[in-house]
Amino acid sequence: MKYIIRAIKYFFYFAFLTTAIILALVLIGAVEGNIETIFEDGYNSLWKIAVFFAIVAAVYPKFGFVRRKLETEADWESVRSVAKAYFREKPFKVESETADSISFRRRDAIGRITKMCEDRITLSKTEEGFVLDGLRKDVFLYATGLESNILAASDKAE
Repeated sequence: MKYIIRAIKYFFYFAFLTTAIILALVLIGAVEGNIETIFEDGYNSLWKIAVFFAIVAAVYPKFGFVRRKLETEADWESVRSVAKAYFREKPFKVESETADSISFRRRDAIGRITKMCEDRITLSKTEEGFVLDGLRKDVFLYATGLESNILAASDKAE
């Protein structure tokens, strides 16, 4: 269900973004304000664009969201405390916490809106280790920093 909701969100996001760009072009006088002259096939092009957006939106969540295993031998309590401190320095706050996972959301409204409220990063304890789940760009960016901080914390503890 989450996948379908994300796909629908991205369809409307692409449509809104395209509409905003076309509106800006009309306002600056780069194109006429008539759909028949903006697109080669006029109104007939709109359904083609919608089909293209639907295809891209249907595929994007598959590649835009990832789960990445953290490379660490630390225990859950130290990983949890380091993660809280690490994300506190970033524009994130703790959203929820359970015995085996912790979820972070962006603090700033602008950041949440630009990511269409898909800004959640979840750190989970699994049988294989620890997994960071969220937007691809954020997961890869913060996983590397988190692993580095966990390593530094374990070095201090020794």
